[in-house]
Amino acid sequence: MEILGLKLVSFRNFSKFAVVLNENLNVIIGPNGSGKSNILEAISLLAGIKSVRVETDLDLVKFGKSEAKVEAQVESQSEKSTLTINFAVDELGYVKKAYFVDFVKKRLLDFGQYFSVVEFSPTDLDLVVGSPSARRHHLDAFLSNLDREYWRDIGAYNKVVVRRNKVLWRIAERQSKPNELDFWDERLLEHGKYISKKREEFFEFLNFVEPTFSEVSKETQKWLSELKWQLAQSLLSEEKLFKNRERDIAAGITLSGPHRDDFQFMFRNKNLEYFGSRGQQRLAVLALKLAELEYFAIARGQRPVLCLDDIFSELDWEHREAVLDVVGKQQTIITAAERESLPKEIFKKAKVVELG
Repeated sequence: MEILGLKLVSFRNFSKFAVVLNENLNVIIGPNGSGKSNILEAISLLAGIKSVRVETDLDLVKFGKSEAKVEAQVESQSEKSTLTINFAVDELGYVKKAYFVDFVKKRLLDFGQYFSVVEFSPTDLDLVVGSPSARRHHLDAFLSNLDREYWRDIGAYNKVVVRRNKVLWRIAERQSKPNELDFWDERLLEHGKYISKKREEFFEFLNFVEPTFSEVSKETQKWLSELKWQLAQSLLSEEKLFKNRERDIAAGITLSGPHRDDFQFMFRNKNLEYFGSRGQQRLAVLALKLAELEYFAIARGQRPVLCLDDIFSELDWEHREAVLDVVGKQQTIITAAERESLPKEIFKKAKVVELG
């Protein structure tokens, strides 16, 4: 899977930007604020991954503009396609998006079969110590990009949770009756079942496949062999939902279900959030990213594009070598503020794009 070329019009800080990309390795260099991360953000949008860098879609459109466009030529299973996202801002500041494959209007859901990415950014290095919601978002973004049914179910499930919470609030205010929850409980079970199943499958894979970096020390590799991931699920059942109704009504929110799931990075049955060094936490996240790439390759029969957003300046020598170990296995796009932050061997085989 590859992105052959990218064009941006009035997107973020770019008035117009176009680039042809190397099928193997690409490096985008530019000072902070030049738009490096915005390019990767646009690429992720084409893969159906919602931006976490903005509060609303209006922030994606260049200030003062009423329209914007992200367009790319991609190749998947030897077939080339043109993917386009058009943004239109109405008088109230609401952004309407339209999606096209080869200039034929499609749903965002359809983009996943043409193009996918795995992105690694400095914020990912904090996954171990971050909030459960950050870990859930990371998990959902990855599985949604891989599986269209998961994408549908997680979106529908989250909407049901919001609506059920409104009913809970009305019941507490004596504006509704408890039996009105029956319908929403059925919807939670309907969509939550597939979400839980796919999360379980992914974590079974994580703990079955041993992370391997050929460019790390034997000591580090031994440590990796004992690294595990633990999924803490809040499983749903009709009986559990009914039993916990009074508790949910008192809280005014739904306290059980996939929206309460979390996962931990474990070493010898200890949570690395509390018992791991900063270096161990970062190595664990690297191992997770490698596993995501492999899981995707097995599930889809091809490797996604790997985007590395200015992470080399955050890593020590051994961790950089670990990342380099996987760079050549798929098309990779790397951003950096300075050339000096990147290993010199990268430039021997990379196309370099410099931003002013």
